[in-house]
Amino acid sequence: MTAKIVTVFNQKGGCAKTMTTMQLAGTLGLRGLRVFVVDMDPQNTAALWFHQASTEAPFPAEVLSMAPLKEAFLDKLSAIAEKYDVIIIDCPPALGSRVPWAALVASDLAIIPVVPVMDNVWASKQAEELVLEARQARASRGGDNLKAVYLLSMVRRGNIFDSCLQTLKSGAQIPILKSTLAMRNVFPESQLYGCVVRSFGKSVAASEVDALVDEVAGLLEIKVSKAK
Repeated sequence: MTAKIVTVFNQKGGCAKTMTTMQLAGTLGLRGLRVFVVDMDPQNTAALWFHQASTEAPFPAEVLSMAPLKEAFLDKLSAIAEKYDVIIIDCPPALGSRVPWAALVASDLAIIPVVPVMDNVWASKQAEELVLEARQARASRGGDNLKAVYLLSMVRRGNIFDSCLQTLKSGAQIPILKSTLAMRNVFPESQLYGCVVRSFGKSVAASEVDALVDEVAGLLEIKVSKAK
């Protein structure tokens, strides 16, 4: 079976793209799938996270930086697509980069993480427009429709967050996932140890990620084992 390809992107920095990528990838791995992460960010955060893991407890997905290849990285994916169930592309936060476009044209699903504050909501519109353009490009080539969703990340309580969420909902042309990732200390802690939050045991954060995995698996129409 050829791997399902997921692109995680947003031209706005600081919206937890790599956090989303690694928590999703690692938890899919823990729940029985073969997962490969393509780190396309020149900062190599996903690859550095991966190498923080110990040999006794390796990160539960493969991670490789392909940032120097730019959009030519797609040539490498075709050679490994049969070896994995899911490939997740962590895109750079750069308006001028062609990587998100190349990734979207090749993907089954796009995830746009958004922090519910107004600068993120404004920036998300550019990401949404790129998705719509990619859908048109795929349709013109007779390709399948690109699924795309927003993911609310680093969510906190407060009227400003609620107002921003309502603004996003009112103008969004793509759906918003029911699952969310809140602002919790355990998320950056998992980077330090080269793991995912599920590796620390049961927690609210682990349940949030499992809910995200379940939603993504449903969109990709793939089966994963139940969360333990």
